[in-house]
Amino acid sequence: MRKVTSLRFMPVAGAAVLTTGLAASLVLWPSTAVSAGARHNSGNSQLAVRTPGPRFAILGASAAGSISASAAAPSGLPSKQKQVQVLTAVLKKMQKDYEKYAAYSPGPQDIVDYGIGSLWKKGIDGAGTTVAVIEGWDYPGIAREVASFDKLFGLPNPEIQTIYPSGDGKLPARCPAGMVKLGSYGSCSAWQGELSLDVITAHLVAPYAKILISVTPADSEIVDDAASQVAPPEMMEALEQISSHHLANVISISDGTGETTYSAGKAEVTAQDPGELAAAGAGIPVVVGTGDCGVVQNLAVANGQCKDVSKTPDTAAWDDSPWVTAVGGSVPNFSSSGERLGPDPLWHVDGRFSEGAGYSSVFTRPTYQKGVAAITKSPMRSVPDITMDAQDGTSEAGPMLAGVLALATQFNHANVGPINSALYGVLGPRGTKDGIVDVVSGNNSAETPTGQVVVPGFTATEGFDVASGWGTLFAPSFVPALVSATRSANEDRAVRHEAYEDLKSLERFHLSSTDVPAGGESYLFAGGFLPHHPVRLLIDDYAIATLTANTLGSVTYMIDPSMLKLSAGTHKITLKSMLVTATGTFRSS
Repeated sequence: MRKVTSLRFMPVAGAAVLTTGLAASLVLWPSTAVSAGARHNSGNSQLAVRTPGPRFAILGASAAGSISASAAAPSGLPSKQKQVQVLTAVLKKMQKDYEKYAAYSPGPQDIVDYGIGSLWKKGIDGAGTTVAVIEGWDYPGIAREVASFDKLFGLPNPEIQTIYPSGDGKLPARCPAGMVKLGSYGSCSAWQGELSLDVITAHLVAPYAKILISVTPADSEIVDDAASQVAPPEMMEALEQISSHHLANVISISDGTGETTYSAGKAEVTAQDPGELAAAGAGIPVVVGTGDCGVVQNLAVANGQCKDVSKTPDTAAWDDSPWVTAVGGSVPNFSSSGERLGPDPLWHVDGRFSEGAGYSSVFTRPTYQKGVAAITKSPMRSVPDITMDAQDGTSEAGPMLAGVLALATQFNHANVGPINSALYGVLGPRGTKDGIVDVVSGNNSAETPTGQVVVPGFTATEGFDVASGWGTLFAPSFVPALVSATRSANEDRAVRHEAYEDLKSLERFHLSSTDVPAGGESYLFAGGFLPHHPVRLLIDDYAIATLTANTLGSVTYMIDPSMLKLSAGTHKITLKSMLVTATGTFRSS
């Protein structure tokens, strides 16, 4: 995560308490209950997470390529006509008071820049969708803060729900010691600003979407290294829970922990792939900001945001995943009266803060980036894929894109992710026709306050570039184009199947012999686990041993059926870890 030092949207004093239940908790398919605690932010009562039994249709959209409103609305919401009336009034207020709120970010400038208002007027407002934001700690005052923001413009209060999917399903009584040591950079108190920014940004763009807050503090299950205090693997576990139980349609994470700051290196980064693969397999797009320190990244032991950074170029571990849409930062380019002054430039403040952009040192260039290989000139994955408003850091850019994808989900009547294949294969090359808006100026070099370049970064130019990816977007064209590309030739099904198969490949292990003779042994080898984390070994559902993954994320065990007093016949082996459960069988004589 990154500490948000100055949220410019509003004060919170005197805010009204949010009443929940104003938006429907709609998911696009039936699912089972999650064994985690949850609570509405308007009170302290605990309740189990419940998901709807019947299949819900996403209303308010017509066939791809044409956007229109519907007279109906998902259960629990005002009629579609009333929703349009409310948001039309919001747009009028924003226009009337634009100069007063011109500096607010997120705020009216984002609605204008990305053309969100024209979608609202046609009933595309996120109704019936759920946006999940992954956070490191709880903030009981979030409902009050959102209500204050809504009051400024007349926005509808959303339904907000908080879940604790890691560990025992409860928030620890105290902030974990490792997070406390992070101080202003990543301690529990620092997450208050992060959580507020994530929720309000997504809600502004998709005001009738439900917001699901997943609170996943570090060390919920094991005390880990410094990088995992900032970017806990528990967050990837949350992705698995949310995805397997279909609790959200879009997931946003704000983190800028560099790949080079993980103590166990590549093995520690790739061991977290199951979370992203689970989301991709479920068709849930995951968006992650690329970080705020430019071409370098914050060190895990940083004393503040971008105060202690890598000495060489680095990119963040989670947005580098080929299954994640990496969101860089640009800035709406408008006058205080709402007049466009030119194309949006890259976000870059005082030389110290700018969007992350560059090449992964872990993930190779994914197939969908082959078309831009001549531009990136690297065999590795480049980020970002696209940019959004990052005046409060790329922690703002990520949930802003998540809000747009909630609008696309509503329009599509189904999930639209992962979106990178469509972005690179269709929308990006078609440019403005499909709502892609070029970012042509700015860079992410690391500089001194006087402007001296310390570490050279990347510069935005015309067309696709490493600094800005495809640029930014204009939602009225981007949303139907994304839906059309997703539906075309069942592309989404093929991509999701690939993710599912990749996940399944992580759930396998190797046995030297699957048919063990009397008095014989079989050598078990398995990899892909979090280094130095426990892995429980069970045979026929009985606990045999707790192994510890080595620095490469591997475990070994010699299975001796005679010593274990196993009867002749087929036996099931299970290896359980935080992110992967692998199963297989062998036969003893």
